[in-house]
Amino acid sequence: MLWKRRLPGYLFWNRLRFRREHPALARDLFGIHFRHPIGLAPVLERQDELLDVCDSVGYSFTGLIPGETPLQAVAERLQTRETSIVAAVELRADGATEEEAKQRIIRQFSLLYDFADYFVIDINRESGLSSLDDFSDWTELLDEVLNLRLCYERYKPILLRISPGHEEEQLRRILDFGLLSGFDGVVAPGLAKVRFCAEYTQNRFPIIGSGAITSPEEALALLQAGASLVEVAQGIPNRPRLTPKILLKALDQPVKTP
Repeated sequence: MLWKRRLPGYLFWNRLRFRREHPALARDLFGIHFRHPIGLAPVLERQDELLDVCDSVGYSFTGLIPGETPLQAVAERLQTRETSIVAAVELRADGATEEEAKQRIIRQFSLLYDFADYFVIDINRESGLSSLDDFSDWTELLDEVLNLRLCYERYKPILLRISPGHEEEQLRRILDFGLLSGFDGVVAPGLAKVRFCAEYTQNRFPIIGSGAITSPEEALALLQAGASLVEVAQGIPNRPRLTPKILLKALDQPVKTP
């Protein structure tokens, strides 16, 4: 995919084939305008280099994980976007000790704050924060991130990514913390967790539904369960023709925005 974007007219012709815009599809969430509700999760290698390609094949938003890429390079790529695609930076602490995890997330958040449109913090079970089951180690870090946001002139939304392994009691604690602390929403994996989050918060907390999408019906099911946006994690990243089909079907069957 990387070499194709250098072909003359590649992005232009892709936009003619795949891009769809309609007032009924637009979403305005946490101060950001999304031209439609379908985006791409950070699942592709070197996704920071593919922001304009993701826009050209029809996604309205995407995410990227800094990983081992130098933060300066990530910041430069976000700053030099040639399209209007909304870009999130996902903060993870995989394979680190507790202190290393905290330092890594704070550093990435601080250095990329001016360049990302919003942030997602992945509170998963494989991180260096050991007490995930009782959520105690995370609250200190998350409070620190929120306090750090106050130092910046421009407000950037921060969402929490829920793990597929979180049980209902853990979800309640996370959602209560998010609502009371000032987080802007959650990314929920799968239909059941989207529905649970929507019902528990009574649609007071924006939800991005994430999952393997192989048909328009699967994407619409997440929206109908309470998601405001749908983040494609698997299924169609290499099948871009399905994205406009989802959007056209959404126009035929309008989904009430939570």
